[in-house]
Amino acid sequence: MTPSGDAKAVARVLAGDTEAFEVLVRAHQEHLFRLLSRHLPRSEVAEAAQEALLDAYQNLSKLREPERFKAWLSSIALRRSADFWRENSRRAERGVDFSSPEELAWLEDAMLEDSSRRFEEMTERREAAKLVETLMEEVSPEDRIALELYYAEEYDVAEIGEMLGWGESKVKVRLHRARKKMARKCESLLGQGVRP
Repeated sequence: MTPSGDAKAVARVLAGDTEAFEVLVRAHQEHLFRLLSRHLPRSEVAEAAQEALLDAYQNLSKLREPERFKAWLSSIALRRSADFWRENSRRAERGVDFSSPEELAWLEDAMLEDSSRRFEEMTERREAAKLVETLMEEVSPEDRIALELYYAEEYDVAEIGEMLGWGESKVKVRLHRARKKMARKCESLLGQGVRP
C-alpha cells in the first residue's frame, strides 16, 4: 500500500470505520512478520505481531503523520522486540554456559583455527549462534536491535535512526558502545582459562 493509501485508511478508522484497519493489517502484516522474525525467536513472532497491531489500533489517534503508518508500526514492533529481550535478560537466561567440557572444547578449537576461516565456520554452527546470543546479552535491548538492523539487515545509520527515533549521531554512538561491550565480554570469556 502506498503512503497515501495508508493515510486514507487511517483517516477512515479514525472516522469510525473500524473495518478499515483490516486494510492496514493486510497491507503490512507480511512486513511486520518479516521484521519481527529477524529480532525474535520464531515462537514469539505471532504474539508480538498481534500485540504490535493491537497497540497500533489503540493508539492510532496519536499517529501524527498517517502516511508514515508502516514506519510507525515498525517502531512499535521493534519496541516489542526490545521488551521481549529485556524481560528475557531479567530472567537471567543465558544462551551458552562455557563451564561444560564440550563448550570449552568447542571454544578452544575455534581459537586454534585461523580467524577468517573460523568466522565462516562459526556462522554455520549452532555454537556460534549461542556465542553471539551470549554477547548480545551484554547490550541493551535497543542496542541489540540497532546492531541487528545494521549488521544483519544492512540498514544504514539514517534508516536505523528513523526507525528507532534517534539521531544519526546517537545511532553511531550506540553501535560503537555496543560493539565495545561485546568485545569486552568476548575477551572475558576467552580469559577464563581457555588458551589456544
